[in-house]
Amino acid sequence: MNPKKLAFYFWMLLITGGITAYFLFPDEINIFFLEELSEEYHYIALSIYFLLLSVRGLTMIPSTPLLLAGVLIFDPMELFAVNMAGILSSSIIVYYFSKYLGFDSYFETKYGKYVRKIRSSITDKELPVIVGWSFFPLVPTDLIVYIGSSLRIPVLKCLVGVLLGESVLNAFYIISTTLILKL
Repeated sequence: MNPKKLAFYFWMLLITGGITAYFLFPDEINIFFLEELSEEYHYIALSIYFLLLSVRGLTMIPSTPLLLAGVLIFDPMELFAVNMAGILSSSIIVYYFSKYLGFDSYFETKYGKYVRKIRSSITDKELPVIVGWSFFPLVPTDLIVYIGSSLRIPVLKCLVGVLLGESVLNAFYIISTTLILKL
């Protein structure tokens, strides 16, 4: 079987299983359950959270919903560190595996206008463009990482740009959501 189809079926199975479990056991799968589970198995919960963030880039799911769920469960400083590590590992995966996983055709089809615009404007100012793109919450960071990969921008420069942009955005989300929840 084609590895791309196998990966797609695996993700569909995980998503379907999660939704089915939620509907079959709504009383057991809720925020209180997650809080208790994360207190009892703290490092396992952090590891699972990190893995979800790491593979999330393969599904093109934004990291914001996971971050907001993490605010409910984890300490803010710990959440920030694990969230940034997960985003960086996801960026590495997208950078190195984007062509193999078919992201090139996906991004070219779905975001063709953005891809062309970024490619034409990124020359000689890669880092500021990557930082700005990563900071802006309405665009997928994985797209700029893919473009960086396709333009052969060094992976370290891409990761520094993502780190700078996403860290400001994530700190804002964590602090503001934590303050709102305390009210």
